[in-house]
Amino acid sequence: MNPRYQAQFAKPLVNQLLAIIQRDQQAALDVVNAGRPPGRDLKPFAGFHKEAAPIQNWPALVLVAQEDAFDANADADLRTQTLRFFCAAAVSGTDPEWLAEDAMDYLRVLDMVLTSAPLGDFYEPLPLNHRTVPDGTTAGLDADVAKVQDLRVIRHDLGALVARRGGALARGPQIEFVIDLEER
Repeated sequence: MNPRYQAQFAKPLVNQLLAIIQRDQQAALDVVNAGRPPGRDLKPFAGFHKEAAPIQNWPALVLVAQEDAFDANADADLRTQTLRFFCAAAVSGTDPEWLAEDAMDYLRVLDMVLTSAPLGDFYEPLPLNHRTVPDGTTAGLDADVAKVQDLRVIRHDLGALVARRGGALARGPQIEFVIDLEER
């Protein structure tokens, strides 16, 4: 097989990221919830999506691979790339002040999970509860083909406050991050 056909680009990274967030969200929530008032604990994400769509289970998380930029100066046999992702939390409630608090705290949870996961986790098969992964386990990246160089958070956005049916409010705080990757 032509070695250039081994590159996977963003697809396996999305599954690995979702699996890492599913696995580590409770530990991060425990840290954040320790500083919140009694009775105001953030809940784990009930839905995980790879594309923005109508949300059925709240709070939900949407992880989208936005862009894959290649380094034109890299070795011809090595795909050096920076992949840009955005991850949005869909949160709802009736009090706009608490929604602002929740948005800031969910961003903190996501930032903690993303920046504390060891890069080695991208190579491990991980459990993932998602309909596009029927066997419930990711494959992990092939270390002979792909090398994750770095993961950096580059932006937080609290999202807009919007009215939903029935008088509820919603907010979609977003975290944007990049992953530097080399593939053979």
